[in-house]
Amino acid sequence: MSFSVRVSRFRLRMAAAFALLIGALAWVSPGSAAAPERRVALVIGNSAYTAVPPLANPMRDAKGVSASLKRLGFEVVEGYDLKMDEMTSLVRDYAVKLDGAKAGLVYYAGHGIAVGDENYLIPVDASLRSEADLDFRAVNVQLVLRQMQRDERVNIVILDACRDNPFANQLAAKSRAVTRGLTAIETQSASGILIAFATDPRATALDGDRDGHSPFTNALLKHIETPEVSITTVMDRVRADVWEATGKKQKPWTNSSIIGEFRMNPKVQLASVDATSIGNSGAAAKAIDAAVPAPAMPGLPSFDRAQLDVRTWESAERGNSAGDYRAYLEAFPAGQFAAFAKNRLASLEKSAPAASAQTTPAVAALNPSPAIDDEALKKEVGTAQTETAMKLTPADRRELQTRLRSAGFQPGKAAATFGPSQRKAIQAWQKSRNVPETGFLSALQATALRAQTEAAYQNLLAQEEKAAAERKIKKTANREGGGEKASRNVTLEGDEMYKADLARERGQAYTPPARTATQARPRTQPADTAASAAGAAAFGSIIGGAIMGGILRGR
Repeated sequence: MSFSVRVSRFRLRMAAAFALLIGALAWVSPGSAAAPERRVALVIGNSAYTAVPPLANPMRDAKGVSASLKRLGFEVVEGYDLKMDEMTSLVRDYAVKLDGAKAGLVYYAGHGIAVGDENYLIPVDASLRSEADLDFRAVNVQLVLRQMQRDERVNIVILDACRDNPFANQLAAKSRAVTRGLTAIETQSASGILIAFATDPRATALDGDRDGHSPFTNALLKHIETPEVSITTVMDRVRADVWEATGKKQKPWTNSSIIGEFRMNPKVQLASVDATSIGNSGAAAKAIDAAVPAPAMPGLPSFDRAQLDVRTWESAERGNSAGDYRAYLEAFPAGQFAAFAKNRLASLEKSAPAASAQTTPAVAALNPSPAIDDEALKKEVGTAQTETAMKLTPADRRELQTRLRSAGFQPGKAAATFGPSQRKAIQAWQKSRNVPETGFLSALQATALRAQTEAAYQNLLAQEEKAAAERKIKKTANREGGGEKASRNVTLEGDEMYKADLARERGQAYTPPARTATQARPRTQPADTAASAAGAAAFGSIIGGAIMGGILRGR
């Protein structure tokens, strides 16, 4: 055997050993350390409804998602065309499997319904004649969420259940709380959860072509297995695809409190050496020669332009300024979110002159509602994140509540935070403007509310100032007209409290006036009570003197 042949075989053996070493390192590398952690998924697809016409695609959608999740390493608990007892039993099995898991995921395709603030998943045997039937013949989404939130983990809920729903039509005549689609789910009360709907809250989604997938699930299957991409980026890409695929009629909605990044496919796919191709051929030797030096000089990481597009858009959306949206368009003139950026930029530029204009009642009456792009406004979805990004102060929140009241909506007593009554008032206003009724405001929605109510708001403030002045004049007249003694029990605390509330609403400081000696002295008896006491004392002294005189004379 010649020396050159021996060298060639030695190099082939070294290359094979090196390939095995690279494979071993891949198992222990930090990038794949999270892969062995248990991840559990619940997948349900309901198509064969008996009380209403069946749906074409949910079972097919769910099976496609189940297969994808299995490839991603999830333990999948799955069921199809389930009745009520079968759905609850499957949720129980899922809850048991979740114990010790580091991530939980739920995917549901089928009919869903919202009543008030509650969402329900409908089994195939459901027959809903009244709102009360939902508690016994449907699965409340909160039941599933409670199982997921018993331990600290990343939880993902994906609901392709916003289809045009005949159950809603059946119940609408008996319950005003029944709405189209599903209602928004709050995530701020718990960290590490992401909620995704196939479309905006209280809107309906398309079921898709027969023998295919729904537009939402089709986009989800396209992006969910992308390596080294966070779930929020996956959902951003799904939203963009669905928006375009449906002719801008359907926009998926996501609400997340996940801290950091959770990757559906965290494993870096390393190229492996096929042992069967290692032979004595010159081509194989050349391929190994080229492969062996590569680890000695690792290349710089490549950047996914689509991911940069998403990250740049997220930064622009958080800033929510004209400059931020211009910067995005300059970097990505044909990006995934270019249409959204142009719409929001146009809205901000139109509303900017109105924000800097005078806000006196006279000017507001001439221009009660500066131009707001209604189409852009209808596309805005208020979420907990958009409201947090506005950084509203307590004074800002009171002002918005007063504006809602001036427009005929009833937010209840002005408060420093938005509670249930304030959320309902916001939802009612959003409904009046054909905006997704989430109960949360976005920056554009707040601008539209201020523009719409400016005249009524200024008029209300003027009326309150006038009422306060009249009360002050009346009190002064009572004191100067001799009525001070009769009304001395009445203090000025109520008036001062009103002035303080009014100042807080305007964002101003209020300093109460110093009390005079008359105001500071202890409360005295009313005049008639004092006179009666004095008369009683005089009468007593007369009777007492007469009695004592008689006693002395008798001695």
